[in-house]
Amino acid sequence: MWTVSAALILTGAPGSGKFSVLEALSALLEVDELAFGALESEQLAWGWPWLRPSEWLPQLAAVISLQRAAGRRLFVVAATTETQVELHGVINALAVDRVIVVCLQAGPDVAVRRIADREPDAWPGKGPLIAHARELANSMPSIAGIDAVIGTDGRSPVEVAADVLRIHGVLAARCRSDHHPNSLRLDRCDVEQS
Repeated sequence: MWTVSAALILTGAPGSGKFSVLEALSALLEVDELAFGALESEQLAWGWPWLRPSEWLPQLAAVISLQRAAGRRLFVVAATTETQVELHGVINALAVDRVIVVCLQAGPDVAVRRIADREPDAWPGKGPLIAHARELANSMPSIAGIDAVIGTDGRSPVEVAADVLRIHGVLAARCRSDHHPNSLRLDRCDVEQS
């Protein structure tokens, strides 16, 4: 019996809330007793020097392959995909039948504040990450291949995760293997076509 595999990719600039929303989304899926695998892809690149996508993407593919061998068919992956090429690299590494990409968006000042609060002052990469996050907060939501953009400013991870699930349902209903749905923006609770 053939089983469809699927992935939900959470992307966004550093400080947009990807990891917090991944945790909340995982809890909601578990409450619904949906079998899934969850992964924060940056764990594969972490260290010094930080691994380039060409080095960590094969690791992502290997982990997903092992997860698939363990019977999982749904994957929720957080990944900071700074370019369309990186996004396609993650999609290709997942090698699933269906993919939905949701970009979490925080305003530049919010993203910077979140990073400043969470990262230790002694870390030498904190200043460069803050500067880079400010740039990415504006550029990442416009990357081609993103299906929906959800604002995280002033919202709890659980609220955003619930919206991700709702958007997932809307997009899945409209998704065809050869057709990419129109991008959606969700700032609070309303689904709007952009």
